[in-house]
Amino acid sequence: MASKASRQSPASPDHAAEARRLRLHQRILRDFGRISLEDLELKPLLQRAVAQAARATGVRHTKLMRYRAEQGDLLVEAGLGWEPGIVGRARFGIDIASPPGRALQTGQPVVIEDIRDHPEFRLDPVLGQHGIVALLNVPIRYDGIIWGTLEADSEEPDHFDELDVEFLEAMAALVAGALQRRQAVLQAEAAAAELAVRAERRTTLLRELQHRAKNNLALVVSMLGRERRTALAQQDTRAAGRLGTLMRRVTAIALAQDRLSAVEEGGMGDGTGTDLAGYLQALLSSLELSLGGKVILDIDLEPCTLPFDKAVAAGLVVNELVTNAVKHAYPDGEEGVVRISLHTDEGLAEASLTVADDGRGTDASALTARRAGGGQGLELLRLLAQQLGGDIEHERQERGTSITLRFPLVS
Repeated sequence: MASKASRQSPASPDHAAEARRLRLHQRILRDFGRISLEDLELKPLLQRAVAQAARATGVRHTKLMRYRAEQGDLLVEAGLGWEPGIVGRARFGIDIASPPGRALQTGQPVVIEDIRDHPEFRLDPVLGQHGIVALLNVPIRYDGIIWGTLEADSEEPDHFDELDVEFLEAMAALVAGALQRRQAVLQAEAAAAELAVRAERRTTLLRELQHRAKNNLALVVSMLGRERRTALAQQDTRAAGRLGTLMRRVTAIALAQDRLSAVEEGGMGDGTGTDLAGYLQALLSSLELSLGGKVILDIDLEPCTLPFDKAVAAGLVVNELVTNAVKHAYPDGEEGVVRISLHTDEGLAEASLTVADDGRGTDASALTARRAGGGQGLELLRLLAQQLGGDIEHERQERGTSITLRFPLVS
């Protein structure tokens, strides 16, 4: 039988602390469940799972292992807190003296209070190297098979309790569901490969729709430009300003469509993915030209691929933030620099998009306000952040403002 001994709750538990833990667990599971339903690549999905498992159980080391029947082992596919060379290479036994092996064999959670000198389990050298003494393993299973195990590790004995077990089982179930959906997609793709003619026809139709979309966006920009000229002729500067803002937003969408079409015509895409860094570079180059040299854009973008709709949302966020920085940080034609950076964190399966200035800055309360009156642009920012599944953080610096959008990596 699997070892399920766990630390006992104190006679007078801190109900408030326990309630906070439960709320944290629920929030993590809700967010991970939503993300797992998206078209997320396997590696970032598994990495996000171990990162959130560490956060929920309060440990620094977690790992997710895949059972390989042909090798008779468990391979570490994702992990947090381990020395380089562990993830993707380290192998663990599947016998009952191995904690993850016991979970694999029995299909039950395995909780070990202190593995040192434990009569039933052996301490793997990898665990000993990292000072691990307490372990919690749960199986990951679907369709009647056990795919692997999810493990949380602690340097402190008697670390895990029933709340940790329940959380890790729920997380493992969500991972299993995502793996099952992935397998179904792969099977569907294999079946679709047999219908090459139909697939080619679909690609042709998709390209035609893309070209039509480009033409329609160009028509929209032309119509907005005509209305803006009319507003200027009537000296309606407020309407002209709004129409100019709309034109910039439509142009941002058109640039994303152009890059998607270029990738497709080059034979490098699948009709959905967009090179976010390349798209933002093109968008910012266009914006910088429109600024007439008064404001310089300092751009630092790491490679990142997103689905088309999310790339458009990220582009619109950058368009709004850079435009706001120019308007509020450097008003009345003042000169300055706006820094735009895009960085990815594979460990957290997360990207951060930052727009910062050294000018007068923007009002943090306006960005975080949830009631009416915050402005259409600010409301748009909140909606775009929700579409990306992320959050906007505002930091007022000694000089200027830094605004960061953090969102999960998807492809």
